[in-house]
Amino acid sequence: MEDPVEKTHSLVHLDLKGAPPRLGYFEQLFPLLSSFGATGLLVEYEDMFPYHGQLAHLRAPHAYFPDDIVQLHTLAARNNLIIIPLIQTFGHFEFVLKHDENRAVREIERYPNALCPTHPDAFPLVSRLITQVVELHPNDQFFHIGADEVWHVGKCPRCQEEMETRKMSSSDLFLAWVFKVACWIKKEYPHLTIVMWDDMMRNMPLEKLKSSGLGELVEPMVWQYQAKRFDLPSDVFNRYSAVFDGIWVASAFKGATGSTQFLPPIQHHINNQLTWISVLSEFKHQFKIYRGIALTGWQRYDHYAVLCELLPVAIPCLCLCLRVHTHGSFTESDHDFVSQSLGFSHRINVVPFPRPQVIEQSVSFPGHKIFVGIQMWSNFVCKYQAISNSEGMLGWFSDYLRARNFTNPVQVENIMNSINEVYENLSELRTHLIPWLMEVFYKDTVDEWIGSFVDPILEKLKSVIDECKKQIMIGGRVRDYKKIEY
Repeated sequence: MEDPVEKTHSLVHLDLKGAPPRLGYFEQLFPLLSSFGATGLLVEYEDMFPYHGQLAHLRAPHAYFPDDIVQLHTLAARNNLIIIPLIQTFGHFEFVLKHDENRAVREIERYPNALCPTHPDAFPLVSRLITQVVELHPNDQFFHIGADEVWHVGKCPRCQEEMETRKMSSSDLFLAWVFKVACWIKKEYPHLTIVMWDDMMRNMPLEKLKSSGLGELVEPMVWQYQAKRFDLPSDVFNRYSAVFDGIWVASAFKGATGSTQFLPPIQHHINNQLTWISVLSEFKHQFKIYRGIALTGWQRYDHYAVLCELLPVAIPCLCLCLRVHTHGSFTESDHDFVSQSLGFSHRINVVPFPRPQVIEQSVSFPGHKIFVGIQMWSNFVCKYQAISNSEGMLGWFSDYLRARNFTNPVQVENIMNSINEVYENLSELRTHLIPWLMEVFYKDTVDEWIGSFVDPILEKLKSVIDECKKQIMIGGRVRDYKKIEY
């Protein structure tokens, strides 16, 4: 039997720093992922992990319990999926640094993004995080320490003094911290293979990478989410292969094309997978071990950002992307197979914009009600935007004319009828969306999505309707020039 550690993996990234699903959803989802070729899960817990003791304040209100983590492993193993926990240890550390208890460990006091690697409390904090996570992942063989997009390195006076004393650059300081964390993990948990994001290293000279000592400790995961042309140094794989034995790569199936995106541009993500296949065919043979690919599905751009595409909305895109990696290409038969497997009567529409579009409602995959509901919502938003930019609104209902109560009731009535139709449709959809969302997510996620995307539009629509009623009551009277001040 093939050792599951040595085979090439296709990981699905579960970004739990936004819209974390209930465990019951994973029970439905994991068999589907496995059937399309997924071999593992890259689980980015952030504040959904059941931290305890000195770290208990990091837990979100709906954080998973220890038994939930055990159940997550049971569900994954049942579907032949490994789990790789991902815990940020340097940058993107907002879920830790937002708390007053940890504010002193910030690299820049007013920014919660990155910790200070020279602060005496930094390493004890990170080691406690890792220890608690590993305790609930005792049999997992990989551990991802993050370390991407550390925008603030060597900025505080303590770090600058350290760098000056030791003749270090900011990149040296970055490497020294990662080396310290990785060394400790290897000492405490020698069975773990450590993975990290590559972006902070991809422009470093070969000699610096070699002298860092990381080649014996970590395996980089090279991420790139563009559709066709990757923004990578031309020699990056040559340098990495001279330092690291193992390599991972990462594509995206959602959460990589805009922080407020609500429908994944599927063709973009398919092209991203195809480009990775082409790049890997050229470079992966340079490494002793090509571990595989992680299909990332970012749920927020950072801990403070709004939610982007919800996981159920992106399931068709994810299954198409997994199919690409399983078959090494994307053909019409692949498109048909995935579409039919998910209950579509026609091919999945891989170009979701512009809107409005015809919506398939016969689909049958985990979370399909949310998929249908947000497709409907996006159509209504498109209608609202079309009305807002229509000749009627711009020509007869401008801010200037409304401020002077000088509007034509004939035009205003037409505008109000159109706006009122969208308002009623969206209000009705809202009543369905809430229970559909509650089937998959916790209440705080439902409140956030509705409060971020649905309610603001309803409020704008209601405001326009009220203004229309006011203008109709005025009845197209003569403009009162006496009230206009210049």
